[in-house]
Amino acid sequence: MSSTREDVLTATVQHELGNQLFRLLLSDGSTLVAGLSTEAKRLGLPITTGMRVEVRRARLDPARGTVLGPVAAHDPDQRTTILDPTPSPRHKP
Repeated sequence: MSSTREDVLTATVQHELGNQLFRLLLSDGSTLVAGLSTEAKRLGLPITTGMRVEVRRARLDPARGTVLGPVAAHDPDQRTTILDPTPSPRHKP
């Protein structure tokens, strides 16, 4: 089963628990305990207290979840292009 963007929530790491578990604070004020996803473990993503992370809630236990990784610093759909008016030194007229 593939995950959709609707399944993914954003949360803040409130506390680091033992065994790679984290207590997360969701935007609605509820908390859940989540472990790292297999992909996050494989990549060695560092998750620390205070970080904003993406999490998927467990299907069978709404108080548990899986941390997918840190929230991106910017949204790739909202790219801004900066036009530099100075000519490049590599390009000769």
